[in-house]
Amino acid sequence: MSTLKNKIGSLLPQGWVGAIEYHLNPRRLDGFGGAFNGQCFRQLIFWDLARSCRFEAIVETGTYVGCTTLFLASNCNLPVYSAEISARWLGIAKRRLAAYSNVKFTKADSVAFLSSLPLSQETRIFFYLDAHWLDHLPLRDEIEVIFNKFRNFVVMIDDFRVPSDDGYTYDDYGPGKQLSLRDFPLHMDRRVSAYFPGRPASEESGYRRGCIILASTTMKVAADSLDCLKPATVETSSPL
Repeated sequence: MSTLKNKIGSLLPQGWVGAIEYHLNPRRLDGFGGAFNGQCFRQLIFWDLARSCRFEAIVETGTYVGCTTLFLASNCNLPVYSAEISARWLGIAKRRLAAYSNVKFTKADSVAFLSSLPLSQETRIFFYLDAHWLDHLPLRDEIEVIFNKFRNFVVMIDDFRVPSDDGYTYDDYGPGKQLSLRDFPLHMDRRVSAYFPGRPASEESGYRRGCIILASTTMKVAADSLDCLKPATVETSSPL
């Protein structure tokens, strides 16, 4: 029977497969613990940023099955743009968030998606970048598109190494592809100010994945005012 199901699944459009999976077993969809990997302090960081920066839109790359998308859509009266390259995962997310008219899904490579966003240069945007998976690491290109196309933004990158606190786990895809300041020295980029979570991993919940937050020069004062963030300075942020 399992072989037959797999055979049928391989013949159907993957968007349909995802929609069917959602209806058959909706409870399994929070396999990563829920929104922001089930991390309550990460959720607090988002809320503090949203209040301080007064975002006008939210953009997510790497929808997966829509855990974080649902959190963003249901808690913010803002347009949410989310992109996923897998038709199967997107099928699940679309069914899951069918009631939310403020969410606009796109099946696309994240870089192409960011390049074609229908938002003005001046829009205040929260970007959540989580499209990295296995050997697919579009992060450098994603960052360049955002930095070049928009002026008022905060970027949160999931799965990023937090210096001096390996209680926060992170992704490492091999030479030149570790999500850390070693391979992505974002704290040295003059176009943004970089921050890490202001609490140690021992005080976080859920999967305790690391992250880095990047604020445009226009958002720096707002980000600097938040106790939940710790500035990542050139002097104190070791890339190793």
